[in-house]
Amino acid sequence: MEVLNRVGYIRAMLQTLENRGEELEKQVAELKTRLTSSNGTKDWRRTIGLFQNDPDFEEAVRLGREYREQQTYEREIAGS
Repeated sequence: MEVLNRVGYIRAMLQTLENRGEELEKQVAELKTRLTSSNGTKDWRRTIGLFQNDPDFEEAVRLGREYREQQTYEREIAGS
């Protein structure tokens, strides 16, 4: 009787693995479709909010602004 129980368990496990494999194959196919359908075009809307609440990005923006303001100031002084 114990052998029959083990055989039943193994069959159930094989079915489970088969179902999981099929599901993974579907997901991979969907991902491949998504990748090929974009044709490498970049959509600017995908980047909106990407750096929201990112202190490093905010620091980079601040430093860039500071640099640009300094360059403008130095040119105005040199020109006078």
